[in-house]
Amino acid sequence: MKEINEISRKLKEKKKEIDEIKEKEEDLMSRFHELCPERSDKYEEIRKYFEKILKRRRRVEKPERAEGDEDDDEEDAEEEEEMEEEEDEDEDENTVAGLPPEEYKIEEIDKLREERMDLYEDKEKILQFINDLEVQRKRLENKEKAIKSDLEETEEEI
Repeated sequence: MKEINEISRKLKEKKKEIDEIKEKEEDLMSRFHELCPERSDKYEEIRKYFEKILKRRRRVEKPERAEGDEDDDEEDAEEEEEMEEEEDEDEDENTVAGLPPEEYKIEEIDKLREERMDLYEDKEKILQFINDLEVQRKRLENKEKAIKSDLEETEEEI
């Protein structure tokens, strides 16, 4: 029971952290609107660029596959999907890259975008941590139920 309470406490802490991240995201959005007001002629293109979440890939070397590996098709499909994502990213980059940087404050928007992506990554880590805690809590609750059930059976036998 003590462990379950500790997990619940950690969950509350992490949910507070997510709320803080949401506040920071709102602040970033208001700072974005200071740099690029909604009445701007290129607002939609710049907003899409700003809001696009890029997955920062860490290059990991894949182990060499043996001939006849069954996962070849799956991995090829994943590689194609990554290439399509990169093409989409390039289109957004090109749209904004063609704009006059001074007029549309692209450099400042890039900095905000980086901050936003950092927040997104932090939020993803927290959500994964929360998920892990919830799984752990369920496991402990099931264990606790099993123990109670065993105790009840033992009491009935006595």
